[in-house]
Amino acid sequence: MKESITPLRYTKRWFAYFDLLGFSNFVRHHEIEHVLPIYEEVLNIISQKAEPKRSQGISYSWFSDTFIIFSRGSSESEFALVEQASRLFFQKLIMREIPVRGSLTVGKFYTQQKKNIFLGEALIDAYEYGEKQNWLGFILTPSVYHHLKESTLHLERRAHYRPVTIPSVISHHNPDNVYAFAFNNVRLNGENLYLNAISAMRARAGIKYEEKYKNTEQFIRLHDV
Repeated sequence: MKESITPLRYTKRWFAYFDLLGFSNFVRHHEIEHVLPIYEEVLNIISQKAEPKRSQGISYSWFSDTFIIFSRGSSESEFALVEQASRLFFQKLIMREIPVRGSLTVGKFYTQQKKNIFLGEALIDAYEYGEKQNWLGFILTPSVYHHLKESTLHLERRAHYRPVTIPSVISHHNPDNVYAFAFNNVRLNGENLYLNAISAMRARAGIKYEEKYKNTEQFIRLHDV
């Protein structure tokens, strides 16, 4: 199920990139019927967010274990759409105990979805920051920080994002002004439910991925307020 839209020019847009960690093992050890409903549910959420304003909507695509979500432009209202859809996507996967990492950036991007053509600096920036994360997290890149610096949407004012200050979390050559989702909005009886999900995934992941889960738990506890 892929959305058909008119090709857009090479222009500045909000762009989010996600990859599911250990996807082949996940599929190998779970029935495919368990995987597909999660895809469908998340994509339905994204579709609902994209419907109200097609001129300032969001689009998406995916291939194997990689999902991308992007806007038509770089306005603040479009940031709000992409950020919310991306955050919901990330939250839902983590709560379903599916290991994922993602990044959201802003930059020039070109697409022809009918031909599966995607290219531009936004894709490269989001991919590089995404791949350099040594944890299960969702980050906003320095490009987002600088783009929103003078706006009412400045990252320092956003309740669910915190600067990444743990050195082992991200190994990118430019780790400054990176903000991450703080895992601080799902609680039950005072307990952070993200920690439960991370703990369950960690128990299944094995020693090879131990550091990723330790980094995630450390970040959550640091910002668990």
